[in-house]
Amino acid sequence: MTLGIYINMKDQVREALDFYGEIFGSTCTDMMTYGSIKEEGGPEIDEKTKELVMNASLQIEGDTVMFSDTPDFMEFIPGNNVTLVLETKDAEKLTRYFDALSDGATKIMPLQETFWSEKFGQLTDKYGVGWSFNLTK
Repeated sequence: MTLGIYINMKDQVREALDFYGEIFGSTCTDMMTYGSIKEEGGPEIDEKTKELVMNASLQIEGDTVMFSDTPDFMEFIPGNNVTLVLETKDAEKLTRYFDALSDGATKIMPLQETFWSEKFGQLTDKYGVGWSFNLTK
């Protein structure tokens, strides 16, 4: 299991990737925009949103730091824009951690299948810490 860091920004991820990449000598190789996905039942996406970064990452001193732009149809709260990400290949462990951290939490997205994972979920725990849970292959 790995513990990752996820940073949400308001329309600044491309700029931040260049900035951090130059400082840490890292290049993003996995950028995905909102326009590159086709999710049935998802919100209508305007041209501006299609260009925003849905997910990207940089390696910084051996650790993965992930980034995402927050589109207008999602709430962006400066100061609450860093999330801890638990990634594991063990579905049982992932579910156990999600359920345990759900006590007193605000569930943002229940554990469910997405186009990138068989199990993904998000919550904000009772202490205000954001968590994402991702089952990796």
